[in-house]
Amino acid sequence: MADQVALRSRPGWALSNKFLVPLFLLLIAGIAVRFLAHYALPYFRFNPNYFQEYWPHRARLVFHICGGILALCCGPFQFWTGLRQKAMGLHRWTGRLYLVGVGVGTTGAFLMAVFTQPRNLGVALMVMATVWILCTATAYGAIIRGLVPMHKEWMMRSYIVTFGFVTFRFIDELPIAARLLGSYADRSANIAWLCWFVPLFAFEMILQARRIWSADRPA
Repeated sequence: MADQVALRSRPGWALSNKFLVPLFLLLIAGIAVRFLAHYALPYFRFNPNYFQEYWPHRARLVFHICGGILALCCGPFQFWTGLRQKAMGLHRWTGRLYLVGVGVGTTGAFLMAVFTQPRNLGVALMVMATVWILCTATAYGAIIRGLVPMHKEWMMRSYIVTFGFVTFRFIDELPIAARLLGSYADRSANIAWLCWFVPLFAFEMILQARRIWSADRPA
């Protein structure tokens, strides 16, 4: 119809995606492995010095970490086009495991947010957990209804929030973070917002820009 906008298929994008997506997934996997080795897995030694103020609430924190690890590891399999085309059963099972991981991770995050100090950090964690479960639930609802393109978009949003815990550590390690984001307490709360909001906003801008660029003018 004349009043509708049609999207053109661009072979160049398809060709670039064939190579860029695997490279991007390898990069994400490498960053995730570093995060797990340096920050997440040491919690399973159950050393009170490593837990610090979270030691009295270690069960909640470990529950959250277990869910996060599962979601972090299963997420890249959802974006591997070759796997989805050749082994749909594995794609579906890793998707189910991803849902379990997000469910466990968000539950642990809510339980942690209740006692986390300062309170502004607790609120930031609670909002992040809410966005995490809502994005994942929307992705699941879309695939149940057979809306594959919508499912892919919301899975990307969900994994951006999943990866937010990795992004949190990355930002916190930046030397400039201590100067710009204040004291440790203020910095933690600020990063808890930045680690998912900025990447999610950037994703939306790129997604909408691609749609605008690919759209034919209505006749």
